[in-house]
Amino acid sequence: MKKGDQNKLNLFLAGIQARLEQNQDYFTDIQYTFRAGKKTFAGSLVPAQTGYRLTFQGVARPASAADATAFFAREAGNYEEATLQYRERGAQLTIQCNARGVQLKQSERPAQAAPASEQLAGGREYLIRVDQAGELLREIGVLTAEGKLKNDKIRKYNQIDHYVELVAPMFQKDDSKEILLLDCACGKSYLSFVMNYYLRDVLRRRCRVIGIDINPHVVQESRKMAERLGYHNMEFIQADLRAYQPPKGVTAVISLHACDTATDLALGVAVRARAKYIACVPCCHKELLDQYQLPGLEPLLRFGVFKARFNDVLTDSMRALKLEAEGYQVSVVEYISPLDTPKNLLIRAVYTGQPDEKAREAYESVRRTVGTESELDRQCRMKNDQFFITDDDLM
Repeated sequence: MKKGDQNKLNLFLAGIQARLEQNQDYFTDIQYTFRAGKKTFAGSLVPAQTGYRLTFQGVARPASAADATAFFAREAGNYEEATLQYRERGAQLTIQCNARGVQLKQSERPAQAAPASEQLAGGREYLIRVDQAGELLREIGVLTAEGKLKNDKIRKYNQIDHYVELVAPMFQKDDSKEILLLDCACGKSYLSFVMNYYLRDVLRRRCRVIGIDINPHVVQESRKMAERLGYHNMEFIQADLRAYQPPKGVTAVISLHACDTATDLALGVAVRARAKYIACVPCCHKELLDQYQLPGLEPLLRFGVFKARFNDVLTDSMRALKLEAEGYQVSVVEYISPLDTPKNLLIRAVYTGQPDEKAREAYESVRRTVGTESELDRQCRMKNDQFFITDDDLM
């Protein structure tokens, strides 16, 4: 190989090595092909539990990013033609060396026209596209094996995509080196997987996603899904949120339809973690139903259905005010049509770092008036406690 070609190859391989070191979560594989006369010799590099595994001529060994590129640089000089094909999610790079020199070709997965069924929500642009997120959407049961939207999952698909659309601006503006996202009371973890896809494959951000749920079965199933999808940056933990201590540096806490006090527990985790962002969709509300009073307005509560609806509004309004008191700038929006589900409010919050004493006084005044104490109140009182186990304790 000529000196100029060798320098070019070294430059290209430096780029591959950087991708292997920085984009490990996106990496799929490397295929090596070497040709001498009519004989072809193949090798591969795939992710391993720690680092990578390099296989060539039937021999497999552990390898680092530097080993993977040094191997190709060394072997390329021994053959008439050598090809390295690097693949990660959404991108493919090919280095080819032969008598004509060294070439690098890069290709991104082309975008396709959205299927007609994706136009059900007013023709808006989807962030989690069927043509690009097919593997994910099949895994969570939204698509058939043939890649078609299931009729009974169209509403679900619209809901999760619109959720992503509403929280996307927070992450688009975020400057964290790595996004650490907690999904509290994650259940089957559909939202965890969708957010992981959006952050990694759409925004191309380094991220770590932790799902927490008290149910061991759903945690185990989520782990299997992450393994099948190759999402090595995700982990799922069985834990009671009352005793769960979040790790340091949490970027965001999300929660979708966590029932009753599980929503308060999720918000409590966010407050204790001082998470930069919160995006929470509450579900059923029961805790305050038998506690709250409306002095002077008791006649309005004679009918059970009215008392329950007052309770829903009261609970979420107090949650929003409590978050403001704890130093968050809060907004509340309807994230889907109430025709889909009446539990359609999204509480979004961005941490300011400064508790709002005016909001705190207002919250305490309301709480005394209606006579309630919530799980969120108890969680916020524990925000400075250090008796929980942390990630650092487990190192």
